[in-house]
Order: sequence, then structure tokens, then C-alpha cells
Amino acid sequence: MQNPRWQKAAWAAGSLALAVGANSAAQEQALNTVEITETRLARSATFSLDDRNETGSRLGLSARDTPASVSTLGSADIAERSLTRAQDVVVRMPGMSESPAPGNGGTSLSARGFGGHNSVAQLVDGTRLVVAAGTITYPFSTWPLEAVEVLRGPASVLYGDGAIGAAVNYVTRKPRFDRTRGEAFLAAGSFDTVQGGVGVSGPAGDGVAYSVYVDADKSRGYRRDNGYERQNLSAALAWRINQDLTATGSLDAGHNDDARYFGTPLRNGRLDPDLRRTSFNVENALVRYNDRVGRLRLEYHAAPGLLVRNESYYITSKRHWRNAESYALNAAGTRVNRSDYLEILHDQEQAGNRFDAVVDGRIAGRANRLVVGLEWYRTRLIHSNNSPYGGASVVDPHDFMPGYFVSPVPTVASRRAEMTTGAFFAEDVLDIAADWKLVAGLRRDAMNFDNLDLRTGVALGKDYHPVTGRVGAVWKPAAQLSLYGQFGTATDPLSGALSLPNGSVSYDLTRGRQLEFGAKGGMPAVKGEWTVAAYRIEKRNLLSRDPDNPSVAQQVGQQSSTGLELAFVAEPLRGWTIDANAAVLRARYDDFKEIVGGVPVARDGNTPAGVPERTASLWTRYRFLPQWDAGLGARYVGLRQSNSANTANLPAYTVLDASLAWRQSSALTLVLAVKNLADRDYALSGSGGVRWLLGAPRTLQLTARTSF
Repeated sequence: MQNPRWQKAAWAAGSLALAVGANSAAQEQALNTVEITETRLARSATFSLDDRNETGSRLGLSARDTPASVSTLGSADIAERSLTRAQDVVVRMPGMSESPAPGNGGTSLSARGFGGHNSVAQLVDGTRLVVAAGTITYPFSTWPLEAVEVLRGPASVLYGDGAIGAAVNYVTRKPRFDRTRGEAFLAAGSFDTVQGGVGVSGPAGDGVAYSVYVDADKSRGYRRDNGYERQNLSAALAWRINQDLTATGSLDAGHNDDARYFGTPLRNGRLDPDLRRTSFNVENALVRYNDRVGRLRLEYHAAPGLLVRNESYYITSKRHWRNAESYALNAAGTRVNRSDYLEILHDQEQAGNRFDAVVDGRIAGRANRLVVGLEWYRTRLIHSNNSPYGGASVVDPHDFMPGYFVSPVPTVASRRAEMTTGAFFAEDVLDIAADWKLVAGLRRDAMNFDNLDLRTGVALGKDYHPVTGRVGAVWKPAAQLSLYGQFGTATDPLSGALSLPNGSVSYDLTRGRQLEFGAKGGMPAVKGEWTVAAYRIEKRNLLSRDPDNPSVAQQVGQQSSTGLELAFVAEPLRGWTIDANAAVLRARYDDFKEIVGGVPVARDGNTPAGVPERTASLWTRYRFLPQWDAGLGARYVGLRQSNSANTANLPAYTVLDASLAWRQSSALTLVLAVKNLADRDYALSGSGGVRWLLGAPRTLQLTARTSF
């Protein structure tokens, strides 16, 4: 059931902004030339404290003035490190790690002790991508991105349900009104990998500007089933209707024939070197994603101190999996048993509108900025599958014959789900003193969920009305130092935004709260910046079994994490830059019962699966000649548990990367990059002690970049 009041209010507000702007008779005026002097201490990679950060707040605050942990990696730094996959940028940020699998789109992330798409939100230009059946498949390419921004800690007050751990915002390139700029790249590397892209942005007439970025990527892969083909488009057109009103339309689209590798079976809980480059999927395996994101954004300066913004969007995702997904060695270790012959299709669409107004004024003589807004969106999913996922086979790992996908059950549409959400949100920042800021936010959602089982005709529905908020203060005792504290709340869905746990409507959302303290500062002597943050997060209302009746689940469980994050960026010597971060945390189930063989077993005190309690990242670059520079990077991910019983784990790993760049001119750069320099085997994710999804071996890539 939809909520027409929220829908009409949000669309009406957006229409009002357009109508008022269209009726404005103001003419564009020539602007006086303003000389700008650079005041930042250093070229900062993962954070620029004096730059405005749009992900940490809608108030237009700088990272230094935001009472939260925020990080940014821009396009120049992304290119310098030869990062071509969007999520590879995220895991270079403090405290961020990944837990990819083909079933979650290869994009699942972990932050502050909470993992998965239900706890780490992902956005494109501030628009939330709603999770369907634990999956997000866009974006995957860094070529059209201007930056990747991360807000760590609860973000539901900004982006709604499903952001207790963090929010990741992929910021696309925007049209340029000042001048035409073009760039292109072509890369070739190991395993017949070829990549290329071209992008152009600039003015297209009086008051009109454009941006078009396209790229493609193809690889044979480093093992059978690891090959892929991808194409990506990001285009935008901006029109300055008058000096006060700008309209921008954009289209982002991606096609991804992705890898069909679902993991390597273990021998007695350990990796067998003879199997590390093998894959056991069927011959006609399929993993395919098609995503489209269309948006129309309006910005209207309605009056001095009043900015009105509206964004309407429509997103579609079509996904198809057809694979044998589970592999395990038999007791003798001579054969591989294959099971879980799954065919699943997603037909998902998301339509929405977000309107807000930014009001600058004064309260008791002190500067104040207020943002108030309405948001409405509806997500629909048609889920097709061949449940109960029969099919099995036995293969020889040393004389492998893949065979074909055969299922005893036909693939049919099984479920139709619809989530309609309306929200009111507000944020405010008040300069309570010359060196003090008070920042607060509040959001109320009205969520209506309907689920229809297309096989049985059983319909279920559930309404949620969460209220989330945060309040924080920032104190600047010195020009280059800020101290902050923040308390925030958030909610997560129990089993995905478009599904109900155990097919029951009796459960509420899980709820989280965080207390965080931190400091951010500059170090002029080494042209550096640093941040430190300490936090405590509790997530309540986990499903836990009733000890007296194991067939009944209760919402009495709790999970918590306590941690510390450090980050440092500097240029201690001319031409030598360092970007380093580290995070330590303690994540635990405080109250959790798991059913094992029909009996509830307490997992209190155990570490949640897939969560590393130690992470670190380093990237350093040195320009040793006018046209040459070298880079070296290291990324450490600590041990992760494979199950809630903590009886199996994924070992810690360190991956080394290196690069050598030659700048022939300002218009042409050649970069030789080596990933996994030591050629280590490491597990990205896994299923108990049975199967690991392994990372890539040593790979080389030569890239030519040009601008025109």
C-alpha cells in the first residue's frame, strides 16, 4: 500500500521550486573577478579538512566542521593508485573493508564492526541505492567518478534505513561551464585485460554545459570463470535557466557480464595450493547485471539566504544468476561435491523525489543554517527463482568436466515486493560562540512494505515508523585544531529492505546508537593533516531464539563494537607524500542465540562473522625526477570469523601494490602498476571452513592517460 500524502507533498514541493524559478524575471549579471589564494596546508588524499563535504551533512560544512568521521578520495588520487573498481577506493579509507561475493553483487562492505548492505549504505550523488535480496550491483567503475566520500558511523538521519555502520557516496563528474576539458585512458594488463575510456565536459552554448564519460573493460580472468566484460556510461546536461535557477539531467548506466567464480573448496579447512587457481562452476554459468540511474536536479536561489533544491530519480536493476554455487571436497578429498544449482532473477525499479530548502539566518545574533526537506521513494522487486534449489553433481578436481546447469525445478516468478517510504528530515548548525558549532539532525520515516508470494498467493504487509537523529558539537581551540563529540541513532532492516525475516510481520527494525569523540588537526611543519576518532556503537533488536521454545524467535539480541580510528596525510619532503590510516575495534555479540540442530546455542561474546578487528592502509609516493614518480601501497585486513560460532576463520592478509609513472608532458602520462606485488593468496570472504573466495594474484597493468 502506498502513502499518497508523502508522495504528493514531495512532488508538490519540487514542482513549486521549478515554477517559482521559471517565473523569475531576474537577468544574469556579470560577476566581478575574485582572486583566490590557496590556504590549505597540504595536498590531502583521504581527507581535506577545509573542503566542503556533502556526504557528512547537507549543511555544506567542511570536514573540519562536521562532528563525524568523513573521508574523501578524489579522481586524481584514484588515478594515481590505478584503482578502477569503485569499491577498491572505499577500502583504502580508515576502518573500511569488504566482503564481496557474486550473490551480493561483489560490492558488500564492512565498517565499525557491522557488515553487509543492510548496515553500510551506498549512494550515487547522495541518492540511496535500495538493497534487494542483499544485493547492489552499481556502480562498479571509477572512470566517471569525481570522488568517493565515506561517512563512518550511523547515517540514517541523512539517508534512511540501513546505515548503522557507514554511508558511501560515489560522486560523479559534473558539467563544466568554464571551459572544455577532455581526457582518455587505455590500459592493458595481465590475463588479457584491456580497459579504455574517454570523457569530455564543457560548455555547449549560452547557459548550457555537458559531461559525457564512457568506458569499457574486458578480461580473461586469472582462473576459469573469472573473465568479465563491462561497459559504463555517465552523462549529464546542465542548463542555467537564469542566474538563480539551474536544471541538471543525468543518466548513469552499466552493463556487467561478471565473473562466475563462487569460491575455492578447502581441504580440511585449509587452502590446497593445487586448487587455488581452479573454479568448479558449470559451463553455461551466468552472472549478469544491467543498471540505469536517471535523475533531474533543480537548484533555485529563491532569495538571499534561501536555496531550494529538488531531485527526481528513476533507477532500474535487472540481474540474472545461473550457477552451481556450492563446492566441497568429499571425505576422501578426491572429488568435489557441487550443489545449490541456483537460477535467480531480479527485476527492480526505484522511483523517488527529494526536496529540501537551505535557510541561512541568525539566532540571537549568531549565524545559523537550517535544512528542511521531504523525501519519497517507492521500490518494487519481482524476484524469480528455481527454489528449493535442487541439483547436485560430483566432479574430479584434477580432470574437471564442467557439465551444464540442470535444475529439477523450473525458474518462475516467486515473489513481488514493494516498499514505499516517505520521510521528513531536518538539519541545523548554529555558531553558539566564535569557536563553537552545534550541529543537530532529525529524520522521521513512514515505511510501508507489501510482499506477495506469487506461488501461494499469501500476502504480507508491515509498516515501520522509525525516528532517527544525531546531535554533535565542534570546538576549535586553535586555528588548525577541532575537537568534536556526537551522539547518533540509526536503524537497519532485519533481512533486507525488500524482505521480511522468516516470512513474519512480527519483527521491528534493528536499532543502533553511537557515541563518538574525535579530533582533527593540521601539521604545518610537514604540510599535513590528521584525524582521530573513538566510538561505541550498539545495535539492538537482533533476532534471538527463545531458550524455552527454539521454534520462536524474539528480538532481544544485541551486538556492539568499540573502536579507534587514526588517519594521517602529509608531505614531509617536497615531492614525497604519505597517506596512512589504521583502525582497531572490538566487535561482539552481546546477546545472541543461534539454533543448532533444533537447540538454541548462546553466541554471547563471539565476534560477528566477516568483521575484521584490525585494518590499516598506506600509500606513499615520491617524485624522484621532474617527470618520474614512484608509489608504494600496503593494505592490511585482520582475521575475520567465518561463522557466528567462531569455529572457522578467514586469515589476516597484507596486499602490497606499487606503481611507476612517467609524465611525458602535461597531456600524457604512462603508469605501470603492479597489484599484489608479493603474489600472496588471500581470502576476501568465505563460507565457514568449507570454501573461500580468493583475491587476485599478482597482476600488472600499463596505462596511458591523456588530457585534451
